[in-house]
Amino acid sequence: MPLAPGAGGVGRLAECQTGHSPPGPSYDPRRGLNGRQDGTKHLVPPDRIPEWIPGVQTLDSSYQDWSGITLKGYDYDRQSAAIPPMRDYMIVGYGGSPTSMHRTAGRAREEGEVGPGRVSLLTRAEQSTWAWRDPIQVRHIYLGHEEIETAAQGVFDRDPLSIEISDCVSTEDPLIVNCFDILGAELKCGEFGQRLMVDAVRSLLAVHLLRHYARIQLPDEQNAGLTAVQRNRIVDLINSRLDENISLDELARIAGTSPFQFSRRFKVDFGIAPYRYVIRARVAKAQEMLRRRKVPHKVIAFECGFSDQSHFCRTFRRITGVSPSEYQSKA
Repeated sequence: MPLAPGAGGVGRLAECQTGHSPPGPSYDPRRGLNGRQDGTKHLVPPDRIPEWIPGVQTLDSSYQDWSGITLKGYDYDRQSAAIPPMRDYMIVGYGGSPTSMHRTAGRAREEGEVGPGRVSLLTRAEQSTWAWRDPIQVRHIYLGHEEIETAAQGVFDRDPLSIEISDCVSTEDPLIVNCFDILGAELKCGEFGQRLMVDAVRSLLAVHLLRHYARIQLPDEQNAGLTAVQRNRIVDLINSRLDENISLDELARIAGTSPFQFSRRFKVDFGIAPYRYVIRARVAKAQEMLRRRKVPHKVIAFECGFSDQSHFCRTFRRITGVSPSEYQSKA
């Protein structure tokens, strides 16, 4: 139930690494808690953790409009808690007096002292048992796996094959302690700009975990482009909707990749960024319409997705070197 970060960065993984213990015999990660083939669906979310770790709740950000990150606080009596496979990564910060923390996962056992200034890290989708000898005060940060994946895509400009973060019983990590304090202050005060502050902390934590606590396997695909099927889908979509604003996220969904990965692969195939391709496709359609001679420029601007006739004329001249009227007179 704890989560553990380190202070100095280098050496934190070594300090916390105890090896990835296999899930308990009652849990198959491919089948979930109920034995079905949809394990992610049945991983335990933060709001259900008290069913396994009873205590008095002191903090709860669930009612806030926070995305991808949750802050909770609890007062616990001494106990031994069997932690279920969780949906999110759990980071634990400690208050009160120092005490001893024990972790058991399969045959692996680990012990460390926890207290103010120290944190623990609990990975997702694995069973383990945590036990402590004295009452403790804790704060939990729950961070979704999607946030870790998104951060990895931004850092490495491609989708990782795998991200592995192991449990850590106890370590010092001032950055994570500061994140607890920032989130606690935002939860308490709720001043303007709260969402931006929380989003910034979420991104900071995701990159921090990747830097100091994760093992990452990346595909060897630096020069890979889109497949023929992906290219055809994207080109057909763009050409059929030149009069609309098409987002990068939508194009990436059509291709079945992340926005980061899509942008890179698109440029490998087409030599330009997606938004530049869309602009050139709009100009090409405008050229075709201008050759018909009778179509008003205002109509062309609208049907080709330009904001107005002035925007159409400026963009057309920048791409072709002549104005729409000059092009039309020579066509």
